Amino acid sequence: MARVTLLVVACLAALSGCGGSDEDVVSKTFALRFAAKVGDRPFSCTDTFDGVGTTGSSVNALDFRMYVYDVRLVHGDGSEEPLSLEQDGQWQRDKIAFLDFEDGTGSCETGSPETRTEVVGTAPAGDYAGVRFNVGLPPEMNHLDAATAPAPLNIPGMWWSWKGGYKFVRLDLISTMNSTYFFHLGGTKCEGTVSEGYSCAADNLAEIRIDGVDPDSSTIVFDIARFYAESDLDHQVDGETDRTSGCMSFEGDPECPPVFKALGMGFDGVNPSAAQTAFRVE
Repeated sequence: MARVTLLVVACLAALSGCGGSDEDVVSKTFALRFAAKVGDRPFSCTDTFDGVGTTGSSVNALDFRMYVYDVRLVHGDGSEEPLSLEQDGQWQRDKIAFLDFEDGTGSCETGSPETRTEVVGTAPAGDYAGVRFNVGLPPEMNHLDAATAPAPLNIPGMWWSWKGGYKFVRLDLISTMNSTYFFHLGGTKCEGTVSEGYSCAADNLAEIRIDGVDPDSSTIVFDIARFYAESDLDHQVDGETDRTSGCMSFEGDPECPPVFKALGMGFDGVNPSAAQTAFRVE
């Protein structure tokens, strides 16, 4: 019996020669590359982009940042491996990552010089054929106190102070007919307090599925031209039924349906009608 016990201990220590084990799986660090573009042109705070939206508006950038979480790598058979995020204390924490495409130059006056265009983490080494992730924040992290929350949940420009929640996506533009045209995605119909917690009837979380992604070489592109393909960026609000140029995720906002659709999301309780079109792979 003693010899058997010693053999088992030796096998566990060596992790070889004693059959397969989950501990034998080799982990690998992946750096998923992200980019923002307007069609084929790289996103820039200093350039003008023509022909955007249904009216072919000319736009300039003001801001573009977003949160993503629950990043998974997908095998060819559809099975998923969670990406265990690097805990860098600035851009990534727990299972959330922050992406920042603006650099504080040109018309992007609300941003900062630092950018972040990758999500870094570990997963089992192997061949992968796709990526899955959510745009937004987990509901339990959506209503923290931004004044005391750790990075990257302490960024003032991503906080909706009037409703105690975060902006999952902040994409602000100048269009031909609007000095500001917003897209702010976030949970709505929320009740509660920061100290006691919130619940939101509309979490407004987008699950993004992208096939054909090689995590070692591909770039995941958010294409602003595709995102706004069915939107009128020159739409003029009437001050009554529509008070803000763009979409702030409010119930009944007439400018929200096409951009929610581009993220593969339903709006106002309507189920999504198509797969997302905003993200693509290069």
